[in-house]
Amino acid sequence: MLVLSRKIGEAIVIGNNIRITVVDVGQGRVKIGVMAPHNVSVDREEIFEKKQAERYQEDPEEAIPINMGLHNRIATQLPNTSENTPAPTPKLSFRAKSR
Repeated sequence: MLVLSRKIGEAIVIGNNIRITVVDVGQGRVKIGVMAPHNVSVDREEIFEKKQAERYQEDPEEAIPINMGLHNRIATQLPNTSENTPAPTPKLSFRAKSR
């Protein structure tokens, strides 16, 4: 998960045509605005899950499979990795500058 910090009025752009703007920040809430093409559905997560459950009831093969109990977690709540798992070794290459 990518975690970004934004201030009121600042935006995040997804692809070439989706813009998410922070409109207001209050106590425990963030109000965002979403600009997306008409063919892109934008829903709150609970509405999306309800729609998916309804689609599944109508036609289980056509619905996108989702785990109804799965929710996004902020970075501080991600599962701990095993201490036995080594960190990946970065691959770096350096070139001398020509003068």
